[in-house]
Amino acid sequence: MRYGVFADIHGNLEALETALEYARKRCVSRYMVLGDSIGYGANPNECLDWALRNATFHVLGNHEAAILREELGERFTGGAHQAIRWTAEWLKPELLSGIRDLPYLLTKGNIALAHGTLHHPGDFHYLIDESDAYRSFVATRSSFGFVGHTHAPGFFAEHSKLGGFLGEGILKLVREERYLLNPGSVGQPRDRDVRLSFGIFDEDELTFEIVRLPYDNKKAAGKILAAGLPAFLAQRLL
Repeated sequence: MRYGVFADIHGNLEALETALEYARKRCVSRYMVLGDSIGYGANPNECLDWALRNATFHVLGNHEAAILREELGERFTGGAHQAIRWTAEWLKPELLSGIRDLPYLLTKGNIALAHGTLHHPGDFHYLIDESDAYRSFVATRSSFGFVGHTHAPGFFAEHSKLGGFLGEGILKLVREERYLLNPGSVGQPRDRDVRLSFGIFDEDELTFEIVRLPYDNKKAAGKILAAGLPAFLAQRLL
């Protein structure tokens, strides 16, 4: 089975459509969505609607949680707080009900998903170093854990103690190993590469591929400005 692994779409419809076009060409038939389909970008309804309709596996991100838990949104930085308030005003009611059904952590067979970490999924911590990875490996016995939130692709392997940033290309997985895999961000990459990032997980071939693609980021940035959202949210797409 081949999965498209999408995280942090963040209302960026141009990036999402580009990623989907490529994924279809690669015969991707199922999708994991690791949260934060909304926030920052100007198309939260379209992006979240796609995720709710098409994700085989789908978990709650901190931006979705901030719609449900106002106190969480209050802890966001200024621009992020302004964006989530704007998103809350524009989000369709039927999508709000869809958010309420999303879990913080999802485990299916040998796959586990969360937005931030597997060990404290509702706290939305960043999984960025070996100590974080260790706690998430302890929290589940799944062979493959998928997380987002950092907006940069990366991995950790439990037994070999390998890990770090993942560049564009294919990571060959070992059946006896356990992994934590991060596909980077579709709509808000923050690794000094403005191209969108997502993963392709091939369960049969045991590979995890990082895909980087250019998209119409100028159009996406223009929509953010036209919506009256903070200008820096547009600038960091460029």
